[in-house]
Amino acid sequence: MNVFKSFMKAPTTVIGMVFGLIVPLLFVMIWMTGYDGASERLDKLDVAIVATEGTQGAGIADQIENEAPFHAERMANLEDAQARMNEGEIHMIIVIADQLADDVQNKGNGAITYYVNEANSELAKGMMQSVAAQITSNVSGSLAGMNELPVHQELVKTNSVSNFSTTMLPMILGFISYIAVMTMNIQLNLSSLKLQSAFSKWEIFFARQKLLLLLTIVFPFIITAAAMLFVDVSSSFITMWTFHMVVYLACICVTQMAFALFGQAGPLFNVGLVPLQLLTAGNIIPAVMLTAPYRNIGQFLPAPNAIQGYMKLIYGSGGSISSYIINLLLISCISWGVTVVCVARRKKTAPAAQASVAAHH
Repeated sequence: MNVFKSFMKAPTTVIGMVFGLIVPLLFVMIWMTGYDGASERLDKLDVAIVATEGTQGAGIADQIENEAPFHAERMANLEDAQARMNEGEIHMIIVIADQLADDVQNKGNGAITYYVNEANSELAKGMMQSVAAQITSNVSGSLAGMNELPVHQELVKTNSVSNFSTTMLPMILGFISYIAVMTMNIQLNLSSLKLQSAFSKWEIFFARQKLLLLLTIVFPFIITAAAMLFVDVSSSFITMWTFHMVVYLACICVTQMAFALFGQAGPLFNVGLVPLQLLTAGNIIPAVMLTAPYRNIGQFLPAPNAIQGYMKLIYGSGGSISSYIINLLLISCISWGVTVVCVARRKKTAPAAQASVAAHH
């Protein structure tokens, strides 16, 4: 019984129990509220309809626009629509032939072409393909005036990859990097505590920053090189490595800031960001389909920016990643600045107390 009481009084036991309860609770609360009703928000997805004005195709486009469950936008040419789809602004393109009605009447068949970007969330791709089948059926029925279906769909998948493992790479490089850095900073924080009795807070801080800066260069190099041994990606090694360094820097600065703000409760803050980042990353479900409070949070977190950037680099959609780089650099600067302020405000711990804390850890 004495052993049990002593075990229960140990701070690490309490922290362990807190993690065991809080982490799954956070997933339940964040995911259940964030994903609630997501499948009913098809109207949040943007679709471009390409049809020449004044033709039969324009009339059919009007019909689709009025009946479709999503937000439809008319565009004059396919090239502009594809450029916006590669930027992530459009989830599907519907191309209506100018003479579709004549083709059905004279040839007995016609086609509507749908472009779906594979560099998108699995849910969005599945929903778009399902909607495409429904649209084709409705248009076919209206043109035939009977049960026959003379219009068929032509599905064009852009930015597709043949190797399934490639589809996992954005998550591995963008999210697992955060988990790895979070774990690393737990150990580095313990090292900092042990050194407090011998060195000043600024000596320890800048030594740690020097190490982290070195790791920001070396670790992404090794990880990127290893990843590209197994899969072919559309971007060069230098581009992938450079982006990974920016991702790694943001992850380091955010997870380090948690310790500066909350001390030994820092890991709980870092783990608390895990379900939020997975929710808003956009690779499972588009952020626009989440409940309102969560739609824009991903812009302020490392992993969502990293995953979205990697989806463009790996799939080769041609979209710009500059906004994600800017977000990651801003996250790095702000979180590092907060850390510096916290270190500056922290009073030097007495040697006896320092030794006690270090021995305890």
